[in-house]
Amino acid sequence: MGIAEHSVVSFRIFGDGLVPSEVTSILGCEPTHSCAKGDIRVGPKTGNKYVEKTGLWSLAAEDRRPEDIPAQILEILGKFPEDPAVWAILRSRYTMDFFCGVFMGSSNDGLEFSPEVLGALSSRGISLSLDIYDPSED
Repeated sequence: MGIAEHSVVSFRIFGDGLVPSEVTSILGCEPTHSCAKGDIRVGPKTGNKYVEKTGLWSLAAEDRRPEDIPAQILEILGKFPEDPAVWAILRSRYTMDFFCGVFMGSSNDGLEFSPEVLGALSSRGISLSLDIYDPSED
């Protein structure tokens, strides 16, 4: 099994009542992107205006070539408090996940997650979402 060519990883928190500044205060870290439900977003390419359907607080890791999702997850988690009470508050109010985009180099590449990474996600109540992109040019 080979290593995927490229990976992008973001920690995301969603919720209709999400106030980005409150999440920033709880986590002690500035987001890469955030919005509240009802905010107006302007599409960068089209200039079209969109109303945000829910609140979002997101922090992205540095892209990796080759893929190293476990390191990206630990990079992000290392910026946050480990206090279980913090994660209990977030779990009770919001939905949380790690979004991972994986760009495969061939059809036989693979991924592996250590017990350390899986345990860190589980103890915080964070889901893992993988979008895996085929290496074909189609």
